[in-house]
Amino acid sequence: MVDFFELKTGGLLVTMGKIRTFLEEAYNSKRFNLYAFGIIAVFILIAYSNTFTASFHFDDNPSIMENAAIRHITLDNIMQILRGVRPVVYLSIMLNYAVSDLNVVGWHSFNIGLHIINSIFVYLLILWTMTLPVFGKEYEEKARRMALFGALLFGVHPVQTESVTYIISRTELLATCFYLATFLLFIKGARTGKFSYVLGMFGTALLAMGSKEWAVTLPAMLALYDFMFFAEGKLRPVLSRWHIYLLTAIPWVIVLTKMDLMATGGSAGIGFNIVSTKGITAWTYLLTSLNVLWTYVRLLFLPINQNLDYDYPIAKSLLEFPTILSFLGHAAVVAAAFWLYKKKGWLLIPFGIAWFYICLSPVQSFVPIIDVIFEHRVYMPSIGFFLVFIAGYEEVFRWWEARKMPAKNKAG
Repeated sequence: MVDFFELKTGGLLVTMGKIRTFLEEAYNSKRFNLYAFGIIAVFILIAYSNTFTASFHFDDNPSIMENAAIRHITLDNIMQILRGVRPVVYLSIMLNYAVSDLNVVGWHSFNIGLHIINSIFVYLLILWTMTLPVFGKEYEEKARRMALFGALLFGVHPVQTESVTYIISRTELLATCFYLATFLLFIKGARTGKFSYVLGMFGTALLAMGSKEWAVTLPAMLALYDFMFFAEGKLRPVLSRWHIYLLTAIPWVIVLTKMDLMATGGSAGIGFNIVSTKGITAWTYLLTSLNVLWTYVRLLFLPINQNLDYDYPIAKSLLEFPTILSFLGHAAVVAAAFWLYKKKGWLLIPFGIAWFYICLSPVQSFVPIIDVIFEHRVYMPSIGFFLVFIAGYEEVFRWWEARKMPAKNKAG
C-alpha cells in the first residue's frame, strides 16, 4: 500500500513538474500571444455557449425583423443605410441577414466573434502600453500575465452579457472594436513614425463613430494617452501631433449631422427636448447619472441583480440622498487619480479612471436620454475599470512583498 501510494505521489509530482515546465516555457515563448488569443477565445466561447439560440428582443424587432432595408443587398438599400444613423451597424445587419436570414445562431455567432476580437484587442492594448519606454523594465516580467488577466476579466465578466447577447447591442461591439483598433494603430504609428498608421486611424475612427455616437471621445482619449505615455507629461510633443487628432475628429461630422439634439421630442430618445413623464431634463439627467455611474461600478465589482430594463429613480436635487454622496464619491475618485499621477507618478490607474469617466460622458452626463441606464453602456468604459483593477492588485502585492522583506531580513 505504501509503495503504491509513493508511486502515485511521485507520478503526480512528476506530472505537475512537467505542467509547470510547459507553462513556464509557454509564457516565455514567442508564441505566447497566440496562446493568449486561444485562451481568450476558449473562455468566452464557454461563457456564452448557452446563448447561441437566444431569441430576438425589444429593439431587435424594428432594427432586424421588421427592417425592409436590410432584406436585399441593393444600391438603393445601401444608400438608404448610409444616409441613416449608425450606418456601419446596419451594413453589418444587412450582411448578417444575407448569410443567416432570421436564424439567431448566425447573429449570435457574429456578436460573440466580435466580442472575442475586442477582448484580444484589450489584451494587446494593455500589453503594448505596459511595454512602452515610459515604464522602463517595471512590467517586463508581468506585462503578459497582467494583459491576459485584464482581457479575460473584460471577456467573461457578466456585465458584458447584454452587449453580447442582445443582438442589436452590436452597436457597442462594433464601436469598441474600431475604437480599440484606432488606439492600437496610434501606438504603432507613434513608435514607428509611419504615416500609413495615421491614415488607418482615420478609417477606424470613421467606422467607430459610424457605429455608435459615444466614439466622439476618441480624439480626447488619444491625446490623453499621448500626454501620459508618449510625451511623458509634456504638452509640446502632443501638440506636434495635432494632425492625428484633427483626422480622428473629422468623423464627428457623421454624428453632428445625423443627430438633432434640439429636435422636438428628441432624436431617437436622445436630446434636450425629449418627451418624458419622469421629469428628465439636462439637469436631472446629470444628477441621475451621478448615481448611475456608481451602479455601474457596483455591477463591475458585484454583478448581481442585472437587468435589461431598469426602473431607475430620477434624481431631482444635488442635495438629496444618495445623489450628494455620489457626487462626493466621484470627486474623491477624480482627486485621488490626479494625486496618484502628480505626487506618486502612477500612470495606469489615473488613465484607467479617466478612461471610465470620459468614455461614459456622452451617455451619462448632461445630454438627456429617455432610458437613464443600460448595462451595455459600460461595455467599453469597463476597460478602464479593469485596467485600474489589474494595476491596483499589482501595487497591493508589491507593497505586501516590500513589507515582508524587513521582517525576513530581521529574522535572518
